[in-house]
Amino acid sequence: MDATLVSFTTNLLYFAFLAFVVVAALNQLGIETTSFIAVLGAAGLAVGLALQGSLSNFASGVLLIIFRPFVVNDMVQISGSEGIVERIHIFTTQLKTADNKTIIIPNSMITN
Repeated sequence: MDATLVSFTTNLLYFAFLAFVVVAALNQLGIETTSFIAVLGAAGLAVGLALQGSLSNFASGVLLIIFRPFVVNDMVQISGSEGIVERIHIFTTQLKTADNKTIIIPNSMITN
């Protein structure tokens, strides 16, 4: 298993489980959770529209992690920059150039 995939999956499952536990606990306390879930959905939509660029980078990061067009330590040329892949994060990819400079590229630029 790739360390990046394990880390991403672990974090995703943690926050999904945390949200489920909070809603279940509120429901057990007698608080009506249907309106709470509707408010969370509307807030999620508003945040999603506000963070459209970041969500694009997030979706691109998920695609990079799943389809793996390259992996850490590969030499790549992306958006006019060439270097060795140091890290693939969920929003960005980090390259190290031949002259030892670090370049951070948004994942949406890679998938475009």
